[in-house]
Amino acid sequence: MATRVLHYLTLLAVAGGLVTCSDHRFPDITPGSTTSRLRVKSLTEELPNLLPKVSAFRYDQQGRLSSIISYQTPDSSVAEVIYNTYSYDAQNRLTGLGRQQVPYPRPQGGQFNLTTGYSYTYNSLSQVSGILGPNYLSWYYTYDNANQLAGSTVSFSHPRFSVEGGYLFTFTGKNLTQTRGFIGIRYQGMPPGSNPPLSGFSPTTYTHDDKINPFYGAFVIPSAVGGFGNILLSPGALMTNALFGGSDNILSLSQNNVLSETPPSGSTDNSITYQYQYNAANLPTVRIKTITPSNPNYPVTTETLRFEYETY
Repeated sequence: MATRVLHYLTLLAVAGGLVTCSDHRFPDITPGSTTSRLRVKSLTEELPNLLPKVSAFRYDQQGRLSSIISYQTPDSSVAEVIYNTYSYDAQNRLTGLGRQQVPYPRPQGGQFNLTTGYSYTYNSLSQVSGILGPNYLSWYYTYDNANQLAGSTVSFSHPRFSVEGGYLFTFTGKNLTQTRGFIGIRYQGMPPGSNPPLSGFSPTTYTHDDKINPFYGAFVIPSAVGGFGNILLSPGALMTNALFGGSDNILSLSQNNVLSETPPSGSTDNSITYQYQYNAANLPTVRIKTITPSNPNYPVTTETLRFEYETY
């Protein structure tokens, strides 16, 4: 069980790195392209053996993303509905993300909604310094002299043990080209020096296209399928927990769109590639994600994401 927790928390460790904007000071509030005045209206997920799910974006009068409603098509009344709401301070900094899941089938005798929340803190430069999440999870962030994300750490506390993990980030220009993770577990009540040291992992590398990433610097955009990562879920479930900037991917850290994620040589991790279709504004309209397991006995899977934009 401890080994599984370590693995899942390694995936969770990157969550808040995805909430920083192009200068990594505070989250962007309008995913899309300011140059072409297009913003994301909806995302439609098409996953193997599942009905499509839509995430509809709503903005307030100031142009800030105010909510995302996720539902199943063609009939949302026979499936789970998820509401995500965003709150800001007077400086337009994201301060909270609330998430409410309305289950299906609907409970008799009253509405039962699962509600979770995430709160954001900032340093003196208005860079995200921490995120407090549910289930004893906390994230913390450091930056380099160029105001780019340098590292993230996550901690999980349990009455019997605690887990610490994190990532170090390497950028080439404004694109993330390498991540290197580390993880460790601390057992409560153990004598000093008896806990195992933090262990590191070989780097994962990334390549990119030359088109616009509409979610560059955007904050957490959860998936309509599964929502955010839970450390007790299987790795397969974690794969689909975030579209752009959740608890298991780094897609919003780069100015351009990721084309490939290559695991370290000899790794048992899956290799991932992305193919895109674009509109005249060089924004992606379709993203096809192909996951190739390292084990040849497992099938190759594809996930399709469709983008819809609106002018503002």
